[in-house]
Amino acid sequence: MINRPRLGLLARVTTIYALGALLLSSTVAVSTFALVQRQLISDLQDGAQLQAFRNTRRLGPNLQRLQENPEPPEPIEEGAEVVDPFRALIEDTSVIFRPNGAGVLIIPSDGQARSLSGLEVRDIPADLQRFVVDDQVAQKRFNDTDGNPLYGIGLRFPDLDIEYYEIVPMTGVANTLSSLRAILIGVSLGASLLGALLGYYSARRALQPLSQVGLAAGAIAGGDFSARLDPTVDPSLRQITETFNDMADALQRRIQRDERFTSDVSHELRSPLMTLSASVEVIDRRRAELPEPAQQAVDLLKKDLERFQRLVEDLLEISRMDVGAVELDAAPIMLGEFLSFVVAQSRTPEIPIEHGRNLEGLVIMADKRRLAQAITNLIDNAAKYAGGATTVWFGTIGDRVQIAVQDRGPGVAPEDRERIFDRFTRAGGDAGRRDIARGVGLGLSLVAEHIRLHEGRVWVTDRLDGEDGARFVVELPVGDVIESDEELAV
Repeated sequence: MINRPRLGLLARVTTIYALGALLLSSTVAVSTFALVQRQLISDLQDGAQLQAFRNTRRLGPNLQRLQENPEPPEPIEEGAEVVDPFRALIEDTSVIFRPNGAGVLIIPSDGQARSLSGLEVRDIPADLQRFVVDDQVAQKRFNDTDGNPLYGIGLRFPDLDIEYYEIVPMTGVANTLSSLRAILIGVSLGASLLGALLGYYSARRALQPLSQVGLAAGAIAGGDFSARLDPTVDPSLRQITETFNDMADALQRRIQRDERFTSDVSHELRSPLMTLSASVEVIDRRRAELPEPAQQAVDLLKKDLERFQRLVEDLLEISRMDVGAVELDAAPIMLGEFLSFVVAQSRTPEIPIEHGRNLEGLVIMADKRRLAQAITNLIDNAAKYAGGATTVWFGTIGDRVQIAVQDRGPGVAPEDRERIFDRFTRAGGDAGRRDIARGVGLGLSLVAEHIRLHEGRVWVTDRLDGEDGARFVVELPVGDVIESDEELAV
């Protein structure tokens, strides 16, 4: 048993291209984001460190002077704000530069923190303060209570026992990285879509020769033995094209030889059959003069001869169809009267005919001889294998007409419902038997051929009323009926 893949080749190639493009674009996107992130953060940190060192160098002498000669804060007038010299120093824009919007915090030896931008001691991470107290330059990236990214740097003036901190907001870098992330994700998805389209286009171009092979093979399987692949200059496809066309030529010649052989054999058998039939008729007329064993032999000979004649006639009809030597002689037919005539000429003329509402005068275009043979074969098939047909029904479905022959036999198994229309095939327990009273497996195949010539179809189902039996359905196009005063064909 062959396990078929869930996806077709075209879908698989497209998926592979899409996944490959996604993997490549994602790798480039992740690498780009990582490099840009590292560079932006590194630039921010370097700038913040440089700014902090420059500010501390500028603050150093002023801090030392304030530490040695502190000026007590005195109000200038009653109700005026007291000026803190340390706070005034860090707010002096000629001393402190903050182009990056950094917040500044100074903790002098008196332990009273002075800040710029509202910084407080609790805003400084504890581990950062610990390193600064230990006379080290410290730096750290962290988030505030609102989740905003920050970068902090701190150092200490050991001689003055003063701690200095700068906290730089990283919101701009975070926003830039967020925008970059969205852009890279969009580019990755776009690259994946572009890869899928490229894969689909490439696969379609690559599979186009196989599609042409499939179409040509399907045409040959449908009976068009003239189907061939167009010559190509592509060296990679030339061998396939030439090999396929050679195979099609060989197959066509083989089928033509087989059809010609069948036609020749069937034709050559007609003359001896006619002679043999005439001889048997002469013997049968003098049946009373023969002993009983000879009479039985004559009866068996007549039945086998009739069966042989039907076989030859069917083979001749099929061979003419195979070589395309048949043409429809379509004419307007009043379907109800036509079916009544066909049933009356069959083995079971008492079969009732039913039809849809207001269809007594339904007229269709059809070859009456071939359609009559098809309906007759269905009725004979019911007589041979199902005890006889019970109903012949006709009705319309849209612009098509359906004719159904129904029986009460054992029915047709689902696995045999297509096979029984093949040549020399019978279903169920009759497969392989060659009973004299029954056919040879050509009746239903002739029905299929006649209906195919009418551009219709035939199939078998269970009975619609749920009872045991089979329902053979013939569906035909109504055709273009020409209004005429001439008598319609019956």
